[in-house]
Amino acid sequence: MSHTSATLPAGFSRFSTDSVPSERRIHQWERHNARALVGLTAATDGAASLRATELNLSLPRLRLARVTGTAHRVFRDEAQVAAHPAGGVVAYLAIRGTGRFVHRGGTETVAPGQGILVDADQPFERVFSEGLTEVAVKVPRAAIAHRSGSPRLTRPQTFEFAGAAEGPGARLAATATDALSGRPAAWETLEENFIDMVAELLADGPAAGHLEAAEAFIAAHYRRHELSAWGIAAGIGVSERQLSRVFAASGQSIPRAILAARLQGVQRLFATAALSHIPMSEIATRCGFSSQAQFSRSYKEHFGMPPLRHRRELLAGS
Repeated sequence: MSHTSATLPAGFSRFSTDSVPSERRIHQWERHNARALVGLTAATDGAASLRATELNLSLPRLRLARVTGTAHRVFRDEAQVAAHPAGGVVAYLAIRGTGRFVHRGGTETVAPGQGILVDADQPFERVFSEGLTEVAVKVPRAAIAHRSGSPRLTRPQTFEFAGAAEGPGARLAATATDALSGRPAAWETLEENFIDMVAELLADGPAAGHLEAAEAFIAAHYRRHELSAWGIAAGIGVSERQLSRVFAASGQSIPRAILAARLQGVQRLFATAALSHIPMSEIATRCGFSSQAQFSRSYKEHFGMPPLRHRRELLAGS
């Protein structure tokens, strides 16, 4: 039922459920998306029949689509991932209709003018109770890795594209809309532009969960003397450059975040009465400090008093 119209330029195809018997629309919609974009299981509520249209552009490395549909929901579970691996990241940009994106870490709401970046090889559910119009761009994981390191998303990342001026989200939306218009384009250059924009969103967005993941990694490993930006980046699956950008966007640096975690660790042990017999230097070493001079200086700067005095006050108040 999916077909390429003679009026469409090469690389384009259009699919619509309008000419499909109502009882077969879901099946044909799933079949088309598995071939053209991402394999999904679709469903509607009650006896409602799905009405949906999709314009697809297939480039050598990328897949683009403009999707319009009535109310429905889609699932991508472990079986779908295994049967139809996507091998990349998908940016969904909402034009009409607010949708819910349910994933292992929670639920994101995506309103018109917003987009969401997802690892298409992680299970998810999308719910369109109002129907939808959206643009989707699928970029291979390997292509992004050449720009910014591993593109693995620890959780989906939302971004703005309406009213976002010259940001990567706004540029991605404008470029995708132009590409799907059917006007002639230098496809190789266009692909490079899409890859750059998605990589920029991954690097400069609200961390795609990377800040939270890095902070959790630091909290779990701050006692290791050798903990570094490289080790944190490797531990959460991003490049060191990307990790530095994430911390810079939050107004802090990776070394300062490690130092703060170590100082907080020392403070917690100082306040533990059962450890009052342990020398202060040993507690500092346990918390990742290899230089006692650096520890004493940093502790006083952070807490406003020398560590020995602060330890006495903490124990007196416990």
